Amino acid sequence: MSEKYEHVGEAEEGFVLSALEPDQLVRAANKAMPRRQLRGGELALLWALRVYVVFMLMVVFWQAWTTR
Repeated sequence: MSEKYEHVGEAEEGFVLSALEPDQLVRAANKAMPRRQLRGGELALLWALRVYVVFMLMVVFWQAWTTR
């Protein structure tokens, strides 16, 4: 069975969820969603956040180590 899905905007999302019958809602909720493909700026922002978190963890551990 080949199913075709169209993208539903946020404005229509509430309407779609209220229009589905319970068994349709369960089937739609159990369907796996593919990963989102991120663009360059989004990837750079996420990597910068990762680097920041690792740096801050090192600062916290350093402060805990030197205050003994």
